[in-house]
Amino acid sequence: MFDLAAHIEYLLISHDCVVAPGLGAFLVHETPAYYDSEHCRFNPPMRSLGFNAAVTINDGLLAESVARRERVSLDEARVRVESAVASFRSQLEQSGTLPVGNIGMMTMQDGALLFEPSVAPAPLMRYMGLGSLNIEPLVSEASDDRDDNYEAPERRNIISLTLKIAASVMIAVMACGIFFTTDNLIGNRSANYASLDSGLRAHVGNVGNPSPVQTSESLSLSREIRLNIAMPAPEAETTPAPETVEPVKPTTGRYILVVASFADMGSAMKHIGDDNRLSVIEMDGNYRVYAAITDTNAKAHVLADSLREEFPYVWICRR
Repeated sequence: MFDLAAHIEYLLISHDCVVAPGLGAFLVHETPAYYDSEHCRFNPPMRSLGFNAAVTINDGLLAESVARRERVSLDEARVRVESAVASFRSQLEQSGTLPVGNIGMMTMQDGALLFEPSVAPAPLMRYMGLGSLNIEPLVSEASDDRDDNYEAPERRNIISLTLKIAASVMIAVMACGIFFTTDNLIGNRSANYASLDSGLRAHVGNVGNPSPVQTSESLSLSREIRLNIAMPAPEAETTPAPETVEPVKPTTGRYILVVASFADMGSAMKHIGDDNRLSVIEMDGNYRVYAAITDTNAKAHVLADSLREEFPYVWICRR
């Protein structure tokens, strides 16, 4: 016989309510982190486990989990869940106590069901290990006592003025250097730089009687000027970084019809392939492939029955 308590414990890790039809609902309450002003302490988030026998609406989570794990139809899974719950009630009526897996102990007193959770069950271990943080508030009143690292405002002003003067001197020196270097380059061109062949050289046959120097006014504007400038080597082409695949953002809705679940995004996208009916959503550290999203539990069951022929392991996940 399958272990119904193991299914309840597994579902409580990712759901805040799991209903055992005919027995009641196991509930997980999450308290967010908060600041305790009285003790000056930041407390981490916490999860607590409880039970409510008055909740009798069957959400189908247990039957779907059993159908996936035992590889049976949904109707057969419902029959197995009802049989297991009947066995639980029979044991409670006979012995008065019932251990519910590793999540706690259930007892019956005067016809009422009581539940005592374990010290550290798996559904409550999400924030296990987070401790409180003590933080003292800052004192708003000005203190006359000054520590050894205190620096007078006058001294800070002197240091700031000195730094500004030093920066001004450095800027002036750099400007002078640029000015004199530029003048030297203009007046004394050498072969190490790009040269202009303007055709002003004397003819070879008139070496003994060189031509007079021509001024800029006598130069013909139609003369061709050739620039011999070495171009930098072309940069090596860089291979573009591979694009990362982002999971498809889900649409609105509370009930997701999941057909597969993977630990990484690559496996989920490989499972989808070219099937544009499927999408991926990241939940609780896993990448789940889903076929549809709906806003009510009834619509989710109808869609699940219509998809079960093509996706036999489809289940409803509530977020």
